[in-house]
Parts: sequence; C-alpha cells; structure tokens
Amino acid sequence: MTLEHEVKFALPSFAPIRAALGRLGAVFGRRCLERNLVLDDRKRSLTRSGRLLRLRRDEKNTLTFKSPPVGGEGVTGLKVMREIETEVGDLGALSEIFAALGYEPALRYEKIRETWRVGGLTVCLDLLPFGRFAEIEGPPGDIAGLAAGLGLSMESALVQTYHDLHRRAAQDAFAPDAGDPGMDAADAFAPDRPYPERDILFARAIREKALTNEGLAFLMEYGENDPGAVEVETG
Repeated sequence: MTLEHEVKFALPSFAPIRAALGRLGAVFGRRCLERNLVLDDRKRSLTRSGRLLRLRRDEKNTLTFKSPPVGGEGVTGLKVMREIETEVGDLGALSEIFAALGYEPALRYEKIRETWRVGGLTVCLDLLPFGRFAEIEGPPGDIAGLAAGLGLSMESALVQTYHDLHRRAAQDAFAPDAGDPGMDAADAFAPDRPYPERDILFARAIREKALTNEGLAFLMEYGENDPGAVEVETG
C-alpha cells in the first residue's frame, strides 16, 4: 500500500500548462481514453466510508482500492489516500467475481488523460465531459512548487474527487443509495448499454474518436475551442 498525494486545478485551457511544462523540461508520457467502473455494495458502505473500489480500462486493465489516510498521514491542502493498485487480465471476469461477493457497479466515468513527468512528480491533463483539469501527484513537499511553476495557485487547488466536482458542476446531487438492479456486472464496459444519469460519460461520437491516437490529439485540442463539443451522455 502506498500513500497518494495530489491536488486538482480547474482549467479554462490546457495550452498555458503545456507551455509551462515545456519550459520546465517535462517529459510527455502518454495520452489515452480511460473508462472507469466504481463498485460498491448495495448499502454503498465503501462510498460512505470514503473508500473506492475501481476497475479501469485504458491501455491496460487496472484494479484499484483507495482508503482514507490513518492518523498523522493527512497533509493540509492536499488530497491524501492510501492506495493499492495492480494490473489485471479479464475485467469482465473480475466484475463477475466482485458481483458474487456483493459488489455491484455503482458509477461509471470517462476521461481523456495526458500525462507528463517533472522530476518525481506526475502532471495529468484531464478532459472530462464537464470540464478540463490539471492534476499534480507526487511528494507532498514538491507539489506547491510545481504548481507555482505551472502558473497555478494553491489557493485554487481542489481536493474533491471528479465525482464530487461533476455533482457540483451539474448542481444535481449524486444519490449513493440509488441502486441499478438492471445493471449487469459482466457487461460493465459494454459501450452501448444505457447508463444512469449520474454517470460521467462522453457522447458516443467523442468516445469512438478517442479510440485512435489522432482522435485523442484532436479532441484535446478541439476542446480548447469548443467546450460544448464534449457532452455528458445519459441514459
């Protein structure tokens, strides 16, 4: 288990951050579409206790468990979580195993993520259906300095999850008790199934374009000029 320290910043544009990353000698990592499935029991006990059980599909399949820090591990102004993460093979089979143990799909969300490395820190430029964000993760003592180097103020730093930020943006309360008994865990990542409104998903045309490197690059730039081109898809 590792400790994850991070902050987010809402952005009107990626361009100034990319320019600053270039000046700092940052190394580009990758750009990909992430599709995430959050699991919970019917009482939503994980959500209510601040824990996260997540399956992620991008260039690989990943299982992640996050939990709040224990006494003395918190850092003021940063989001701190204890994290266990491992690469897995068959997400559908793993979803069925969790379903048999009582963990069902609770939330789906998508984002296009572009990653950069600056020393020992990672900067992620995230395009979601409801906005653009920069996320800085790394040693807690280095985050504020890098933020300043990118022209970002820690006074505007965000420690909420994307789920919470989406709820605020939509001004529509997320109901953790609202189960979806028709949801099939084995079909968790099927692209054409209907989704509850609380899910954070790109329109189908956006998702399909994001399946190629050229499409990903286009979307990250296109969103600069037309934020309305990326919309939330609801059931």
